[in-house]
Amino acid sequence: MSLRQVFKPRTVFPDYRVNLADFKGHQSKALAKMRELSPQIDLVLELRDARAPVSTSNTLLQKVFRDKEKLILYTKKDLSPINTRFLNKWHESLNESWKFMDCRSANDTHQLLTIIRKKYNEMYPCPPLGLRLMVVGMPNVGKSTLVNSLRSIGLGSDRDIMIKKKRRSVAKVGSHAGVTRSTSEIIRISRDPEVLLYDTPGVLLPQVKDMQTMLSLSLVGTISKINQADPVITADYLLYVMNLTDPSGERYRKYFDHPTNDIYELLGAMATKAGNFKRIKGEKEKRPNYVGTASELIQMAQMGKLGKLCFDVDAVKSIEDSDFKIPEDAPNWNRRNFAHGD
Repeated sequence: MSLRQVFKPRTVFPDYRVNLADFKGHQSKALAKMRELSPQIDLVLELRDARAPVSTSNTLLQKVFRDKEKLILYTKKDLSPINTRFLNKWHESLNESWKFMDCRSANDTHQLLTIIRKKYNEMYPCPPLGLRLMVVGMPNVGKSTLVNSLRSIGLGSDRDIMIKKKRRSVAKVGSHAGVTRSTSEIIRISRDPEVLLYDTPGVLLPQVKDMQTMLSLSLVGTISKINQADPVITADYLLYVMNLTDPSGERYRKYFDHPTNDIYELLGAMATKAGNFKRIKGEKEKRPNYVGTASELIQMAQMGKLGKLCFDVDAVKSIEDSDFKIPEDAPNWNRRNFAHGD
């Protein structure tokens, strides 16, 4: 009998001690500014990462904008297997509207602008100083990219913005958390009708609820580098999630021909293939560079090179058999309807 036939993925992840906080001073100032501006805001656009739909939901933002109309936008939809049935059920219970959003897509940006302009036209009387939006969410979920796309499409042609990129960006973007440090001055994204918005820094909770939430946030790039968990622990959690969604080991088949629950076996095979070894002081022979290789594996997942992934374990355990190869004998798995998005 082959290893693949007898392999069973872990259904429990070790309880490692990791830092559960990454809340900084500029985030506290941002929350205070949001509260100050809240009475002026007509619509809130809250961005969440579709790879961690639960972990990137922020209760602090819900409290600040409790009485405001809100549209939830799930970004990175091309990297996530999550689909509409779960999200519909979840948001219907909260009386919230939501949609998937590729912040770099002209088509998605046009659709969002249509929703925003419809909101303006439904307001009576129409706001004399224009409809005012605020873009909020956790760090590195795509807020500044969305702001630039909205302004570019709203004020110019697709050709100018998406091909020639003639219009100057108004919000800094980056691949790591914390690029935006302060709430922007008001930015016009449409003249007819008049629509203006505020871009805001990413805001985390003062402390997340558990280790797995923190690891999910690390995997989507929401946590600053200084407070990220040990890369090997994060990579082990990634392996845990990959095996839950596909126990065949197909996602890392290029390194060896069988599935594994041992992160050091996977990292060792990756390091051997890449020749990534380091010498340990006092030892004659070099060892695999586990930390460096773990960081490489995490980066591969973030770039989508390991396929579509959801890092929220509760969500992963809820996905239907038709979407993923989940073993029938896996214990205590709550099989709610968790669907693919369009």
